Amino acid sequence: MQHSSNSDPLVSIGVPVYNGEKYLAECLQSVLDQTYQNWECHIINNKSTDNSLAIAEEFQAKDSRMKVITNSEHVNMTINFNNTVKPVSKDARYFKALCADDWIFPEYLSRMVEVMEKHPEAGFCSSYKLDNRIMQCEGLDYYKGPVFNGKDVLLDMLMQKYEVTGSETTVLYRIETLKKLDTYPLIFSDNSFHFDTELAYKLLCIADLAFVFQVLSFTRVHEDTLTATTSAKYTTSLNFRENTLFTYKSGNPMLEAEYRKLRVKYGWFLFQRKLAGDKKCLEWHRQHIPPERRFRFPEMFKIVLKIQADRIKRVLIKVFASEKKLPS
Repeated sequence: MQHSSNSDPLVSIGVPVYNGEKYLAECLQSVLDQTYQNWECHIINNKSTDNSLAIAEEFQAKDSRMKVITNSEHVNMTINFNNTVKPVSKDARYFKALCADDWIFPEYLSRMVEVMEKHPEAGFCSSYKLDNRIMQCEGLDYYKGPVFNGKDVLLDMLMQKYEVTGSETTVLYRIETLKKLDTYPLIFSDNSFHFDTELAYKLLCIADLAFVFQVLSFTRVHEDTLTATTSAKYTTSLNFRENTLFTYKSGNPMLEAEYRKLRVKYGWFLFQRKLAGDKKCLEWHRQHIPPERRFRFPEMFKIVLKIQADRIKRVLIKVFASEKKLPS
């Protein structure tokens, strides 16, 4: 049963695509299949060289709510995501980005908008999601929802108690909240491979989080994704976490301690990459660590000593523990 009413707020959906012919039709069909009907969808074609543009134009012909926009020149991924925000209608109340290789369940918009309309204090809304076959975004207490204090969620996420904001495909944003960002309509930072999480952290500082306890989106994990091609290859999450904890740790003893532990972990990772001769990985991290926080010899020396000392300590504990068990 489709949900439609003249009073329903407009949701603007942005689908950035570059050579996404393999999954684009499934993605766009999931928009057409929504039970909620008051939406617009802008498909931002990033000068694709495959059949993506033809597929997008086929869906545009099917439904006038879908509009295809082709960039005048090829741009990087983050810029293309930001390009999905620029054509948002002035009457739209909500915005969501939808990756061209992902899709959303039919009730996505209806369930998200329902919660957001009831709770104007929520700046954006998340839900459970499927990463291929694995359900993610667990951790929030159902009985305390559906709205959670933004700063509390931010602290828990920074301490890695849970991760509940998912990816770009997972969340729905309130445009009024996005406009509070100094950079709007450039909502995604070009300085990070984890720009969706970075945006979530910024929003949690100024608004609460709504959550629908239902699987509403599907995130596809395959060999051509950024996660597979760059993030996993270079372990970019360490760099993102270092930058994030440095940004938010001031005045919070827990985050200060977490940052110190992270520096040890990060430094040890780089030391191992150095021993392995992984020049490309080291160069990536050198470019993405601010000069004033790059690892110098004194800090690296202390980190290596600490790791080795901890290893020796664990070995000695095992040895003495086993000796106690021997018959006298």
